[in-house]
Amino acid sequence: MLTFTIAIFLMIITPGPGVLSLAATGSGFGWKAGILYLAGLFIGTNTVLVFVVTGFKGFLFQIPWVEPVFLIISLSYLTWIAWRIASAGNEIKFKQSKNEPTFFEAIFLQIINPKAYLVNGILFAGFPLQGFSLQQEILIKALIINLVWIPVHFFWLWLGIKLRQWGLSKGKEAIVNKVMAFCLFVVIALAGLSEF
Repeated sequence: MLTFTIAIFLMIITPGPGVLSLAATGSGFGWKAGILYLAGLFIGTNTVLVFVVTGFKGFLFQIPWVEPVFLIISLSYLTWIAWRIASAGNEIKFKQSKNEPTFFEAIFLQIINPKAYLVNGILFAGFPLQGFSLQQEILIKALIINLVWIPVHFFWLWLGIKLRQWGLSKGKEAIVNKVMAFCLFVVIALAGLSEF
């Protein structure tokens, strides 16, 4: 179970669309918007978990055109988010965003996030827990995943807010933006390559 917990931590702590957009939301709009966005990510993540565990994703992707269309929409949306972060100028937030990213946008982001499916697929297909029935193993894994997911995402939200509060110079803020966007582009590229 320790190996499983470490694997979850390493998979979730690495930059992906969820944590990068959460950090940017916290930096641009503060705690209140960040918490709401985090709640949406949480609901979206657990929706994906249910899709993976129940086999709904596998069933849906058996329809010939669904998987490529899903992949194109997913990668396009994530690329757009990465571009917005990269082009935010000297502020660590979404470019020219007048409105806060919403709870429902966060849910949508996770549902189309290839990393969410990949992580859940690996965690539930691998790392068998000895001495438990399949149902017990699913419940235990889901509980552990959420117990790791919540503090990791609060850390990313806190980091985004702190980056703004630290009053970095404009040049350093732009560098942070571009590094976050680059990490997101790498995740997108890896997700695309893994599908092809």
